[in-house]
Amino acid sequence: MMKRFLTFLMFVLLVTGCGYHAPGHDESWVGGGGQTLFVDLFANRTPEPYLDNYVTGSVVRQLARSRLVELTEDRNRADLLLTGVITHFDSSATAYNRVDRISDYRISMRVSVRLSDRVSDQVVWQDELRLNKTYQATTDKNLQLEGRSLAAREATDRLAEDLYARLLDAF
Repeated sequence: MMKRFLTFLMFVLLVTGCGYHAPGHDESWVGGGGQTLFVDLFANRTPEPYLDNYVTGSVVRQLARSRLVELTEDRNRADLLLTGVITHFDSSATAYNRVDRISDYRISMRVSVRLSDRVSDQVVWQDELRLNKTYQATTDKNLQLEGRSLAAREATDRLAEDLYARLLDAF
């Protein structure tokens, strides 16, 4: 019984000691006092189609779950603007099988993000996010393209999670 209590106590001290906690109403974020946010369609500077829609959609879904800021569809009603540019997307072979055929590909993506005050147009925060995602190769070209597209969509979801974590001051 005592051993369980000590184990529990060590766990509590470890978790609270490292600063980890779930975000709540009293959290702060890089937007400071900004209460409403407009997310602009991310610009796609790559030849990969639909990335702008994937990234923007993932970011909006992630931020919509937040209690820190209210999303608005009216740019003129927003305190803050979130804009972004997809600057890089690449897919390359990363693994080969015994007969020297590609077995895995990796996509890599880079996105520059900026949070600015709508009225003053001053940059409040900016960062560059990078992400890699591996997907399996297949001999069917249609399945291969579908796998690449699925990997891109999964990568944008992860990118949105990373962006949200960076927007929180507490983490």
